[in-house]
Amino acid sequence: MKAMLSDGYEANISDQLANDWKFLTVLRKIDKGETSLIVDAAEILLGSEEEVERLANHLEENGVTSVDAMVDAITELMNSANDLKNSEPSPA
Repeated sequence: MKAMLSDGYEANISDQLANDWKFLTVLRKIDKGETSLIVDAAEILLGSEEEVERLANHLEENGVTSVDAMVDAITELMNSANDLKNSEPSPA
């Protein structure tokens, strides 16, 4: 499914993530303080290292992509995907 940042950046996110045990486990570990796993969460969310790099390049300012910008973007993409999924009409 498509997810979008407020600045118009689009990413494809698997609609299977809501039921992905590995992704949930990584998010739980991040929540418990293993913040370096945000890189793993980004790769799972976006599907590849290349897509993570594409997002990092999009967010880069003055040659630097801040960690805060990446975390905010990943959070926004997850929320966007969730919002889009919840707004889809249910099958008849």
